[in-house]
Amino acid sequence: MIVLIESSAEFPSVAVCDGGGVVLWNEVGEDRQSHAEKLPMMVQRAVAFIGSSGGAVQAVGFQEGPGSYTGLRIGVSLAKGLCYGFNVPLIAVSGFACLGAEALERYPQCSEAWVMLDARRDEVYALKCTRHGGAEGLVRAEILPSSGVADFGSHTVFVGNANEKVKRLLGAEEAVYWDESPLAAQMSTVAAGNLALGKFVDVAYYEPFYLKDFVAGVSKKFSL
Repeated sequence: MIVLIESSAEFPSVAVCDGGGVVLWNEVGEDRQSHAEKLPMMVQRAVAFIGSSGGAVQAVGFQEGPGSYTGLRIGVSLAKGLCYGFNVPLIAVSGFACLGAEALERYPQCSEAWVMLDARRDEVYALKCTRHGGAEGLVRAEILPSSGVADFGSHTVFVGNANEKVKRLLGAEEAVYWDESPLAAQMSTVAAGNLALGKFVDVAYYEPFYLKDFVAGVSKKFSL
């Protein structure tokens, strides 16, 4: 069985799937940005489920990002710890591509999906997926409005947690909107396929796809 960890979005999530990509266990955190507090216990419950069902951990799937820098750091540390502890491989999965594919399955009238997660100010992390071509390139940072996000319309579904920003800045009134963020369970099919193909990343040297360097902020409580 594969343990799936998603820690880039607002709500942490963990799932377990079998070698065929069927989700057997799934948990999504109820509190925003609770990765440090909730994610370790969620992973522990996933492993306990596998043990109680008589199975074994075969691999760990991790949502590669981009997203919350802190969340990704917490998630990748847990993923690597499981890999070392159970001596199993690590699978990196694009949660953006998985979410885009799910959006196109959910809205069959659309031929393309723009996955957009909120970044700072008028910026989003964006990936375009098409029904027949899949993900186009890598996730990139876009400041909206942008010439890189064009030709959208009723054939387009925007999915992510930045829909309010997208509507305001792009004015895409005819498009379809789905408020959903990457979840661990969405990675099951891709993770199972990578396990079958032996498509793994190096546990020791793997780093999430941060896209941008971490910028530390100063607490509002701080004063001179």
